[in-house]
Amino acid sequence: MYRYEDLREVHLELTTRCNAACPQCPRNLSGGPVNPALPLSELTLEDVRAIFPGELVARLRKIYACGNYGDPMVARDTLPIFEHLRSQSAGLELGMFTNGSGRTPSFWADLAKVVTYVRFSIDGLEDTNHLYRRGTQWARIVEAATAFIAAGGRAEWDFIVFKHNEHQVDEARELAQKLGFERFFLKKTSRFFAAGNVSGRRVLDRDGAPAYMIEEPTGDRFKNPAVVRLTQLGRFTDYQAETEIACKAVQHSRLYVSAEGLVFPCCWTGALYPPGRPAGTAQIWDLVRRLPEGKASLDARTTPIRDIVEGPFFQTLVPEGWPKRSVADGRLEPCIRACGGTDTHAAQYGASLL
Repeated sequence: MYRYEDLREVHLELTTRCNAACPQCPRNLSGGPVNPALPLSELTLEDVRAIFPGELVARLRKIYACGNYGDPMVARDTLPIFEHLRSQSAGLELGMFTNGSGRTPSFWADLAKVVTYVRFSIDGLEDTNHLYRRGTQWARIVEAATAFIAAGGRAEWDFIVFKHNEHQVDEARELAQKLGFERFFLKKTSRFFAAGNVSGRRVLDRDGAPAYMIEEPTGDRFKNPAVVRLTQLGRFTDYQAETEIACKAVQHSRLYVSAEGLVFPCCWTGALYPPGRPAGTAQIWDLVRRLPEGKASLDARTTPIRDIVEGPFFQTLVPEGWPKRSVADGRLEPCIRACGGTDTHAAQYGASLL
């Protein structure tokens, strides 16, 4: 069960804005037009001060900025927010996930003095990274990482493997070493399975016209092992009904705060605006509508996190969905996907190659 007193880790989304248009990101429609359902939201320094009282920050072990939709790099108050959190706790682990294609070298140098690490999402080299990280600029990424590392920052590299970049893994790892990255991770994507177990996705331009295809890698060592196991099952509906749900938010004493200031157990339950409104999203919206003030009941800018965690969404509405017999009967699809027995998300990562 969720307990406010146990809370030790926060996944924080600072903004829903982004300078990129990645084809498998719910922020846009297959790399093209921006998702029309998505509100443009951003947390300010004042919001963070209100959401995270000093007594809470002091006992947290980790806060990392990532999110479902935006890149924390583009938020107005990113640096002041990290500086404030650091002032509240010298030992707090502070992390940030970003595409790195933006801001000035001085921003990255200043950030290096405050955060514990930055994870740069770079999916290829100069001739391939932009095929997935659409809208990013290679020179600016290298400039950002170089400035961050030179200022003493701990930089890590995430490399999502596709068919178009799998031949560059070794070269990218060597570049990571040369630039001074401390860790280099291959990311074995599970998103082709989430899209219906297809091997490719058509990328759209800003007008919604087909541009090109991205495809899953061909090499077995780059395939997500959990996805391979799931594709070998007889019926996926049987797995959804039978797998044990063990909530990682409870296990790791963490929660998710969205760019709207909304508090959820995790980013999976907080993904309110994916294109197409899948069944799992509809389920979460049904739970939100049962709250006294709907979405506003989860807003930590106006309601203390303690009250939200001790309220009905965390204590009854979400846990009641775990033992149901099927998704149709109310078993929560996001919880199956994130915390079922076969974890495709965790299986994306192996050990660092550096």
